[in-house]
Amino acid sequence: MEKEPSTFAEYWTSEFNEIYHYKEHGKEMGYENDIEGYSKAAKSFANSNERGIKSFRAYNGSLYKYNPKTNEFGIISKDGKIVTYFEPTNPNTFIYNKFNECGDYWIN
Repeated sequence: MEKEPSTFAEYWTSEFNEIYHYKEHGKEMGYENDIEGYSKAAKSFANSNERGIKSFRAYNGSLYKYNPKTNEFGIISKDGKIVTYFEPTNPNTFIYNKFNECGDYWIN
């Protein structure tokens, strides 16, 4: 498993965060031994405006995004950096809990 940040590390809140989330979610998302591919997908998702993506802004300014078609979830900080990117194992429960946790609402 790769232990160094990728060329996409600058799009994360930190190099450590990129490596941490890659180790947590990369393999299950099909990016085994491919931190660059994982981070490239995270950046693409963070910048996506695809129709059907649900999102809400949390009290701290972070943007929570979920694509029900692809089951991708990500959090983007208020300054545009990737906080996390993964596929929830139980999306309906996960998204409902995030909604309650933040006390906000889906934009879309």
